[in-house]
Amino acid sequence: MVESSLQESLGPLAAGAVLSDRVFETVSDAIVTGRIAGGQQVSDKSIAEALGISRTPVREALQRLTWLGLVEVAPNRYTRVTEVTEEMIASTIEYTGMQAGMALQLAMRRMDDGALQEAVAMLDRMIAASDAGDADDLMLASRMFVGFLTRESGNRLFATVMHEASLLVARNLRQAGTLIGTAEFRGECYRHMRAAMLAGDADGAELWFRRQHGVGVDSLPV
Repeated sequence: MVESSLQESLGPLAAGAVLSDRVFETVSDAIVTGRIAGGQQVSDKSIAEALGISRTPVREALQRLTWLGLVEVAPNRYTRVTEVTEEMIASTIEYTGMQAGMALQLAMRRMDDGALQEAVAMLDRMIAASDAGDADDLMLASRMFVGFLTRESGNRLFATVMHEASLLVARNLRQAGTLIGTAEFRGECYRHMRAAMLAGDADGAELWFRRQHGVGVDSLPV
């Protein structure tokens, strides 16, 4: 049951907590991790009853999830979790390559040496996971890497947009359940990107990151 799963996840509500934010975080986590599957219907009434709260914060949370594309609403018919399609996965991979490349570009222009070394260490974890063919660890390491770059970008608007989109990106890529490209291709791109980062070449690092996602390929040597 969706409602009982959410009730267990949310637990006792903290005093002064913003209920809509708590509900949003709980439902979005359940969707991203697959505990609420695509196509499954959700009800503001039943969720509110299960959590012992009013329907208003639940509606606010579902509206945010609808705006993000994790939930879809047909008035007077249903409110349900969106299903991941092949087209959606392809669009997500393209989007991730472009936006993650921009995060790397911005961060490299503003990171100090300590932050750069921290970013490279995160990239090394991505390389190790990629070489091992560990899709779950590569996804986790990639999210940590891009999240770190986004924080280091120094651009609050960019960071806000990336944060909001990160939930949809994570759900779609987890649903895909596959690694992008071959291990050899990923390794080549990641290692070129690593070298460019250490050399202070922001443009080169960005382009290699994009190439790994299949965008910007004409700007780099084969």
